[in-house]
Amino acid sequence: MGYADPHRAALEDNPEHAEKLTLSVALSAFFLGTSLTGPIVFGFLFVSTILVQLTHKIGGENNSFWIPSGWSAAAGVVSCIAGRLSDIFGRRDILLFGQFLTIAGGIVAATANTMNQLIAGEVMLGASIGAVAVAYAGISEILPNKYRGIGLAWTELNLAVWAVPATLLANLMVTNASWRIMYYIAIGYGTFSLVGTACVYFPPKNPRADGKTKWQQCKELDFMAIFLFVAGLVVFLYGLNSGGTTYPWVSVGTLVPLVLGLTTLLAAFAYDFTVADDPIFPWYLFKAFRRYSALLVLIFIASMVFYAAAALNAQTILFLHSADPVKIGIYSLPSGFAQLVGGAILPAFVHRIKHVHYQIAFGLFMQTLFFGLAALITPTNLNWLMAVQFLAMFPFGWVTLNCYTTASLNIPQRDLGVAIGLIGSFRSIGGSIGSVLFSSIFNQVAAKQVASRIAVTAAKAGITPNMIPALIGAVEGTIVGVPGLDAKFPNVPASVFSDCVSAARHGYAYGLRITWLSSIPFGIVAVVCGLCVLDPSKYFTNHVEIHLEKEIGRGESSARDKEIHEEKAMGVTGSA
Repeated sequence: MGYADPHRAALEDNPEHAEKLTLSVALSAFFLGTSLTGPIVFGFLFVSTILVQLTHKIGGENNSFWIPSGWSAAAGVVSCIAGRLSDIFGRRDILLFGQFLTIAGGIVAATANTMNQLIAGEVMLGASIGAVAVAYAGISEILPNKYRGIGLAWTELNLAVWAVPATLLANLMVTNASWRIMYYIAIGYGTFSLVGTACVYFPPKNPRADGKTKWQQCKELDFMAIFLFVAGLVVFLYGLNSGGTTYPWVSVGTLVPLVLGLTTLLAAFAYDFTVADDPIFPWYLFKAFRRYSALLVLIFIASMVFYAAAALNAQTILFLHSADPVKIGIYSLPSGFAQLVGGAILPAFVHRIKHVHYQIAFGLFMQTLFFGLAALITPTNLNWLMAVQFLAMFPFGWVTLNCYTTASLNIPQRDLGVAIGLIGSFRSIGGSIGSVLFSSIFNQVAAKQVASRIAVTAAKAGITPNMIPALIGAVEGTIVGVPGLDAKFPNVPASVFSDCVSAARHGYAYGLRITWLSSIPFGIVAVVCGLCVLDPSKYFTNHVEIHLEKEIGRGESSARDKEIHEEKAMGVTGSA
């Protein structure tokens, strides 16, 4: 039977009571949920908070921005490709490959002695999260529709329990033990999830079930679009990272890769939409704005701001308040608790609250409002910093998981992998671009303000002009925790040096003010997109999309179970 509505089965195949959760389903959701922890928490959250300290350990200050950017770029590229491949080859093999990459990337990063090797490990960890993000689709389709939010909240709970003390633990590791510990833990998580997934997770081997072999479907993939997408993204990010650092923003070295990269990215989509037999970016998904593509726009924007804040949060505390790693960690706790509440608790109630589009729009409104209010943070209002930190970081997990839930209910099952993968891709790419964009705004504004304010303060105190450049360097070093620099200026009274430090902190605060004010227009666009999303609440039923082919204690599923799955897939195929 063909369904005109991609998920009409959710309405017609709706038992009075939800199916009893089997041991295999429960364990599959458990291990899939742990797959994301290694590459996200220890490959991104932990390392992003100690970038400054890492450069003092292994050097490479000018390249350290490639740690978050390389991770995000790799995650963005692999997410969309892995999602489509999981629709062809099944979720299991893609997940196992991603979990293996977590182990391999963790080993490369843990043994790094140079910044370039560390970046290589981070790129592998980013690629691993692109592959294991298939878990969002895998968990969604084995649970009753109305419990998909709970299943996805489990993935976020695994992240949030580490996100709460992430800054504190990372700073303690880098100062009192070794920063390599976080990568050893990532290796452990990758090994644990790989072994568990291999033992219990056996979804259908050919999710699309459209009469073609896997090899036939693989040959029909749009490899040209994949090549153009990867090449365009790498070139564009290179130009973005070079602007204001390696080259001025208006120089040929910056503008050429930016324009060339963006043009190549657009060419990838244009080719895929018009020429490809089996597109990696299905046009019917992109043209369905309310049903799907609005989610891509809003998650891209929300990620731009969130990932930039994740990288800048610890720097805000460092530059405005204290270089003490313990204090930095304690002052960052509200951010972690925000991710716990917003990512692991609220999404579990999405099927009870319903009106998902309003939930998404309200979460985006909160993020926009409180990141805008972060412009009021100064070196003298620590309490405001901690309050805004919680309220601004809180909505992102809520918005993100609601996007995954909405896509899983609004999109035909045959394209669930690519739909989920594209959301992950736009999330990662948005995070990569946002990290570079907002960090660049902060660094360039702050650098001018700090130098100017120190110079003015020193000049008023009668310090000779020839001493001011060295004094600026000493003040900046003191703020980031280098001891004894004030002693190198015996002719500068301690009170004057202290005034220069205070002036520098206010210079950094001004840089942050401009940074967060510049995020507001993006947030407004995201809120509008959230209001446009087609609400999937009517699909929160007891329907289960697929059944595992093997059950612990029962062996393989019956032939009839397999026929039912194939009939559903073929019915959806015919209607899509």
